[in-house]
Amino acid sequence: MRFLLKNKIIIISSSIIILLIFTFFYFKKAVQPVQIISNPNMTNIIPTEEFISQNSTDVTGAVQILESDSSQKEFIGKQEVYSFDLVDKHEFENGDTIVGILKNRGFELSEAIALSNAINPIIPVKLIQIGDQIEIYRSEKDRTYKIILITKGARLAVIKEKGVYKADLIREPAKLNYVYREFLIDDNFYDSSIRNDIPESILNKAIELHSKNVNFSRDIRVGTESKLYFTNNQSFKKGENGKFELLYSSLSNQIINEEFFLYETMDEKKNYYDRDGVGAGGMKIISPLRKLIETSKYGMRVHPVSGEEKMHYGIDYAAELNSPIFAIADGVVDFIGVKGDFGNYIRLSHANNVKSAYAHLNKFSENLIKGSLVNQSDIIGYAGQTGLSTGVHLHYEIIVNEKRINPNKFDEEINNYFLTNEELAEFYIEREKIRNDIRQLEQKITYQ
Repeated sequence: MRFLLKNKIIIISSSIIILLIFTFFYFKKAVQPVQIISNPNMTNIIPTEEFISQNSTDVTGAVQILESDSSQKEFIGKQEVYSFDLVDKHEFENGDTIVGILKNRGFELSEAIALSNAINPIIPVKLIQIGDQIEIYRSEKDRTYKIILITKGARLAVIKEKGVYKADLIREPAKLNYVYREFLIDDNFYDSSIRNDIPESILNKAIELHSKNVNFSRDIRVGTESKLYFTNNQSFKKGENGKFELLYSSLSNQIINEEFFLYETMDEKKNYYDRDGVGAGGMKIISPLRKLIETSKYGMRVHPVSGEEKMHYGIDYAAELNSPIFAIADGVVDFIGVKGDFGNYIRLSHANNVKSAYAHLNKFSENLIKGSLVNQSDIIGYAGQTGLSTGVHLHYEIIVNEKRINPNKFDEEINNYFLTNEELAEFYIEREKIRNDIRQLEQKITYQ
């Protein structure tokens, strides 16, 4: 009996030990860290600031990197086994991190960390800037993902294949294709552009630029001429963000003549400017008086005459009687005459849904009526104290989209920007280069 009991104990103990060993190896395999293969020959990865900020636990050794030599077959830019469809994209804003963006889109924390660390050896994540972009692609066949990071200086892709992450730069083409299209609009801008093989991203950008000044339903007539000059990046697939870039767009007919140029400033910021170096949707304005002495700010105040607290929708400037008042920008006289407490009042309508108003004038300039065209710096009237006023001054307002704003906040309200001095001179050089390129292409079209 003792022998049998001893044997049973040995058998049970052995079974328990075998079960524990099996369980240990099973769970060891299940929690094996994700491996990352990255083209740069780096044997270790240093946890980044982004990685540490997202995780309070010890992360040393949590992610492994396998070395790969330069002879490893490139997988980016080649014909992939499965096609990927764009499912989401995001432009980096202040405070964004790769880990945070991916987590917000349903990625597990460990997956987001692994992806971030796959990118870091090639493009340090702490160097990603506001305006850089991340795109998420998905394969319907095997449910895998491809992440593309687009920065100002590089373009990188990360692919996960069976738990292994691979990261590499997408090679830029040695030469971009430059495309020029010139056509007459025969019904509407959108349909005419599509018939002339304008990529939709280029079309949308042109509409965005011109719609700031042009009413497409009213101002675009049959026979309006459109010119579009853009690049086609052959290394990008159809539909990928960044494949096309608009360099120049113009619309012209009997009532409009507008063109925009893409220009990169000395601090490497790209924006679109009109022929005078004013940003799309912006305005270069001047002061309504030769000398500005502010006597009453925009905002709530106690009215100097009535004594009641009320909103002051403009700025008051001190002025001597009959000091000349200037139009701050080109425009049309929208109202001229007596307007209640404002006394003699004139309002100008400018581009971009902007209006300027001038009150308490002593008199208006001769020959001005409603509908008169005025140029920037034209004298439109003379300072006075008509209406409800305690002394000679100019009450000055700016109205944007029918809302009276703080004139001192004008640039912020309409995202106003323009080039000056050396930057403007460099822009003129780039503008003429683009115009010369277009002239040469127009000559080729003429002789074909």
